[in-house]
Amino acid sequence: MIKCAIVTIGDELLYGHIDDTNATWLSQELTKNGVIVSARITVGDGISDIQGALEVAFNNAEVVILTGGLGPTQDDKTREAIALFCKRPLAREEALASMLEKHFAPRGPGVVALNEKLAWVCEGSEILPNAKGTAAGTWVDEQRGAIISLPGVPYEMKIIMEEEVLPRICLRYDVEPLFIQWIMTAGQGESSLSVALESIERNMPKGVALAYLPSLQGVRLRLTSSKELEKESKKIAQAIEACLGHLVYAKENTTLSHVVHNMLIEYRIKIAFAESCTGGNIMATLVKHPESSQYLLGGHVVYSNDWKHQEIDVSKGLLDSCGAVSEEVARSMAEGAMANAGADMTLAVTGIAGPGGGGPTKPVGTVHIALCYNEITYHKKFRLHTDRAVNIALTTTLALNMVRLALQGSLEA
Repeated sequence: MIKCAIVTIGDELLYGHIDDTNATWLSQELTKNGVIVSARITVGDGISDIQGALEVAFNNAEVVILTGGLGPTQDDKTREAIALFCKRPLAREEALASMLEKHFAPRGPGVVALNEKLAWVCEGSEILPNAKGTAAGTWVDEQRGAIISLPGVPYEMKIIMEEEVLPRICLRYDVEPLFIQWIMTAGQGESSLSVALESIERNMPKGVALAYLPSLQGVRLRLTSSKELEKESKKIAQAIEACLGHLVYAKENTTLSHVVHNMLIEYRIKIAFAESCTGGNIMATLVKHPESSQYLLGGHVVYSNDWKHQEIDVSKGLLDSCGAVSEEVARSMAEGAMANAGADMTLAVTGIAGPGGGGPTKPVGTVHIALCYNEITYHKKFRLHTDRAVNIALTTTLALNMVRLALQGSLEA
């Protein structure tokens, strides 16, 4: 199989001013198309840095894809670096120059002169047209392999990659796209899933690989194989789904919130929330999806005890005797929200997000979630982490998963 190295260029990437989404997207697309990504390198804007990255990249790759440094400004040096690396001069592409002059002429001669740089490429380059911008990509065949240079602007890079680069790679290197299946899970961590799937993994045929991709939104399982092993891979996926049961929320690469969103619409459920430690994050996660107004009535962010009492009628006696972070208060919050909203389902969360506020009996990371549905109030207690942001994200995932399980009829009281 062909090996490819990715080099992303820009001081802004090294300084952490922007995320390197280009490298992630390129890795995904190349892998899908049967190309092995052997290295990912990030360097600054300097010519010597780019040359050094090319030298390292070709140690373990036949194709190197660079992104960034193709603009018209002084810090855009990728063209020069490629030419020096290949020991070739820069050459003016007349067709590019003509296109650039027409494009920038209305803005004045100064702008035309500045962008003249975009017409110069390493001698012998194949031009990769940019349908979304003015900086064309290039393909240079060098002694050690191919150097592909793409703009750093993500939407420009993606369209050149999809329309120009991937078809050429597949044709020139006779690569075979991989067969990839996704199994999305929530409710158990990576270690627990691995134990549950141990016998299935042990008996998988050579050429089929199972990867665990944990995050705060659950664990994604990815099955990868060649097209020749598609039938065997599908059988393994079915065995995994049967083994994990209700832990599986989707058989495609999607999110838990999107699945819950679709279920609420399909089941025609009206839902309301009462959030304390998550501060409205659960509802905000659902609001990101279009048409959430079909099911979302609203919510209460009740952080203080006074607001819990005033907004959703949690009794002061209960708050005093049990404390805000308790099963009793979580249940009362969910039931109070139900009385206020007249919803089909309500969900309430209360907990200690941290970093302070915990104690011996209720440490940081203690969370209670209650859900009212079909005249039953369900409750779950969780012990999470000490990091505030992590606890808010995990609580959001756990809450959405409880909604999913309740709608499926899999939630235990």
